[in-house]
Formats: sequence, C-alpha cells, structure tokens
Amino acid sequence: MKMKSKIFGLNAKLALAVLAVGTMFTGCYDSENGDVKKPYVAPDPVYYIAGTVTDLNSGLPLPATVAVTGESASANTDAAGSYRLETTAGTGKVVTVTVTGAEAAEYTPVTRTVDIPTVDAGESYTAVVNVALSKDAYTDADVDVTVVVTEKQETVRLTAAENVGLDLTADDNTATFTRTFEVVNGYAVQNDYTASAKMEAYISKYLGENVGEFGGYKYVLDTQKIVLKPWDCLIAVSYIYDLVEKTYTFTAEDEEVAVEVEGVAGYTFGEYETQPNHNFAHSHGHGHGHGENLNAGGGILDPEM
Repeated sequence: MKMKSKIFGLNAKLALAVLAVGTMFTGCYDSENGDVKKPYVAPDPVYYIAGTVTDLNSGLPLPATVAVTGESASANTDAAGSYRLETTAGTGKVVTVTVTGAEAAEYTPVTRTVDIPTVDAGESYTAVVNVALSKDAYTDADVDVTVVVTEKQETVRLTAAENVGLDLTADDNTATFTRTFEVVNGYAVQNDYTASAKMEAYISKYLGENVGEFGGYKYVLDTQKIVLKPWDCLIAVSYIYDLVEKTYTFTAEDEEVAVEVEGVAGYTFGEYETQPNHNFAHSHGHGHGHGENLNAGGGILDPEM
C-alpha cells in the first residue's frame, strides 16, 4: 500500500483559510481615546476533543456518542460524523466512542487515551481523535503491535492584512469575535508496505481504531473565539499544530510489517499579535471600508460578533 501525503512543512494553502466572517467587520483606525485602557483579564483557556467517526470500509459517517471517563459532558456526532467535546487539561484521558442507532450492536466501542496540554489564558487546545470503525472481527489474535512516535510542531500564521475576516479591533471595551477556520485533519500512510490479506485486514482495523481514516488528509471546520483587549488591533493569529509520525510494527509468527503514518494530534489556537489602536497608521481608511464596500474596513464591531 502506498498513500503518501506529507503534512510537515505546512503552507498557507494547505493549512488554513478563514471561511466564515460576520456581515460587518472592523478595521484598525486612529482613535482620540486609544490611550485610555480599561482593566483586562484574558479569558480562561478552553480545551476540546474533536474529530470524526466513520465506517472504515465505506468511509460514511456514523452516528456516535463520544465521552471522557470521569467527566459528565459528552458529544454526539453530526450528519457529517464530526463532533467536538469540551474538556479539561490533563494526561491519560480515556475517550470512549460508541456507535448509536440501528447498527450500534454491530460496532464494538473503541477507547483512546489522549493528553491535553495546558495552554495560556485566551488560547484553546483541541486534541484530535478520529476513529474509523469496522463491523469485522480481528482476523488474528496473535499479532503483536509496537509503535515508535516522533513529535514536532508547525505554526501557521494568519495575518489581518491577508485575511479580511481578521481585520479586527476593539474600542474601549474588550471585544469578542467568532470566526470559523478550515483546519487540516487526519493521517496518511507514508511508506510502501506489503502484507498478506489476513495481516492487511488486521492493520486496517487497528489503524482505523487508533488513527481514524488514514488514507489521506482532509479538512474540517473549527470555530474559535478571538478576544481583543480594549483599544487593541489584531495583526495576526496563529494555529500551532502538534504533528506526529508513528511507525507501527505488526508482528505475527511468520510475518512482520512496518507501517509509517503521520498526522495531526492536536492544535493550539489564540497566539495573537496585536498593536495599540491609538495613532495606528493604516490603509483601510476611517470607517470607509475596502474599496466601495462600506461594511468592510472601518468602524467598531459590537463586543460579541
């Protein structure tokens, strides 16, 4: 099998696009009162577990409930098989994915263990947990599996100058904006490998449960809040991807197969670059917008948008 699709060395085209913005947004502008600062306390960090639940063989979304052991909150997948569950920081969290509906009895629930690192106030962290489930039983109980993991991070920086939906500023109050982004998700196989039909079936089921759909990367929507201090103007915001390379070695009595996969373990959002709004020189004009669009560029948004 060969499905090669490198994610390391993310670029802007591959990584992110601002998809949804409000009907009006603001631009940086000069303020006569920009030097009057109100007290500001950054909001508490937010933590999520998010991903997709699909059928391994068909690729179709599955109705499922996702829960974390010891926590009361749970989440159900939507029509696309996607879910997002709010959680807390911590290591060794046990996530259980249970298919619901008419075919629930045909799929065995799957558990995954994830770590949620602590991030700074005003930021969010999302751990990615995708599963692709099969109705088939394992073909061989005598396969040993070992895994070697290599981790790295990549930062994708979105500038307000290049993304008009991020052309944001606050007045003398803290301002909160909601924006939806497209983020990279999934795992891809990175090497050629050959396996017997029996071993191939075992590998597919195992990787489906542990990394999800591993045939290639896909894009999912991610909605985040951007919170600006009073009289701050957004210059850029970043996603920091936690990327992993995993080498799985499957060993049976007469066969050994190594499979290399890489993908996204999680991502942090909310590393802002801002500039004080007071006397900030810019090209957007004083409330006149970009070009002939009077709803773009100038003015101040409501505190929540």
